[in-house]
Amino acid sequence: MSGPRLYSEEEVTHQAYDIFLELAPNNLSEQDVEDFNEYREELGFIEEGEPDAQWQDFVALEIEPELFVQVLVGLEFENEDVLFAKILISRDKDAPFCHILWKETEHAE
Repeated sequence: MSGPRLYSEEEVTHQAYDIFLELAPNNLSEQDVEDFNEYREELGFIEEGEPDAQWQDFVALEIEPELFVQVLVGLEFENEDVLFAKILISRDKDAPFCHILWKETEHAE
């Protein structure tokens, strides 16, 4: 018996970005959405890699690194990076899964 049918990392990264674009207006502040739309061509980044250990605090399934990809979406400014979403997405074509940790709204102190 063969293993699971997997999307490539590039394919799930594109899927994660499409999901981000669809859900961002409902999960980010209006200002964050405006900033992302204004600067994404010049300063935007999408990074994929192995899921980090933080995900075990948020999802109730075993995260096998070969079956999941972590995708980060943000803007890279000179003085700081702004991370808008941290996405965990499944590569398994027969077991779709996606969970997003959105940027929290920060209050001035």
